[in-house]
Amino acid sequence: MSIENQRQWENTRVKLQELEQLYQSKQQEPMDQHIRELTLRSLKKRINQFKEEIARYEARANSPASSGT
Repeated sequence: MSIENQRQWENTRVKLQELEQLYQSKQQEPMDQHIRELTLRSLKKRINQFKEEIARYEARANSPASSGT
């Protein structure tokens, strides 16, 4: 996954918020401990991927080369 433009960046931020909310709710949800751990691990991995992609896009967007100077 690679964010290419402002619209994708905005959509990714929304998805990140939704995943973080889901992560919080799954922490409280009564379920088998092993299933909870696997679910939370998977969600955390995806959350971290989104954060990395957002950071990469923001770094490129804020770099002097991208501003045309």
